[in-house]
Amino acid sequence: MAFLILVLSKLSKSYTETLTVAVNYINLPEDKILTNNEDPEVKISVNTYGFNLFASYFYDNTIAIDIENDTYINKGTYVWVANRALTNIETQLGKNFKIESIKPDTLSFSFGTLSVKKVPVILNSNLSFASGYDSLKKIVLVPDSIKIIGSDSEIKTIDHVETFELRLLDIKENINTTISLKVPEEGHTFKLSQEKIRITADVEKFTEGTLEIPVVINNLPSDIQINYFPKTIKVSYEVSLNEYKSIKTSDFKIECDYLEIKTSNKSYFIPKFVKIPDNVKRVKMKQNKIEYIITE
Repeated sequence: MAFLILVLSKLSKSYTETLTVAVNYINLPEDKILTNNEDPEVKISVNTYGFNLFASYFYDNTIAIDIENDTYINKGTYVWVANRALTNIETQLGKNFKIESIKPDTLSFSFGTLSVKKVPVILNSNLSFASGYDSLKKIVLVPDSIKIIGSDSEIKTIDHVETFELRLLDIKENINTTISLKVPEEGHTFKLSQEKIRITADVEKFTEGTLEIPVVINNLPSDIQINYFPKTIKVSYEVSLNEYKSIKTSDFKIECDYLEIKTSNKSYFIPKFVKIPDNVKRVKMKQNKIEYIITE
């Protein structure tokens, strides 16, 4: 009982104490963004009863600075003056606290005008398909670009946004998942229009096919005849099982250019694809040189 009476006696006395409070911001104009790297703290000297001081340790010591009403603009910064905002601070602390002083008595907040910039999304992936499986088309990102919103000075150097790593192994089924974008690093104040994107891809069973494709010689002068070998080149490719029977020799075209050997004096042609069907992958020639003899 003696201890309880002592505690109550202490708490019922008036004290002057300095409270360290954090700052947050309200009523920031929609077209502005604060660019301070750190949120400031304010030390407020208050006079109040011990009961009130004891209770203050159990709730959030934060005050809101009203950017619109409690600051003025000076050379590209919002300036907050404690005396001007005194009534607002007293209201937030409560009528049981009498403010003796506020330090610092002035705060400055740098700001920039908000701008919007559209940048592509870069997929950071580690994908491997199960044996015999693949995707014919590229992986689709939805959306493939997003908006970044921030100050002109900050977003002008940003030309893309990356995803976190998408790691999928032994893939046998269609890909349909979401992945998060890498949010701005600490110290940046710009924002992304969205934090996740969707990743999709059609996965199919693939097989290898081969065809003999005729070689065509282009730009051969009418007064010159040549004999060349081989006349056809074996071509290998990968195609989905569903499309395997649809692939024909006429879907490919291999050409050699006479003008190349005329200028280089090479003893052979270098064959090149000039036509490949859209529904095949990993197309390879089994021959990379065409020997020739000028016969007339």
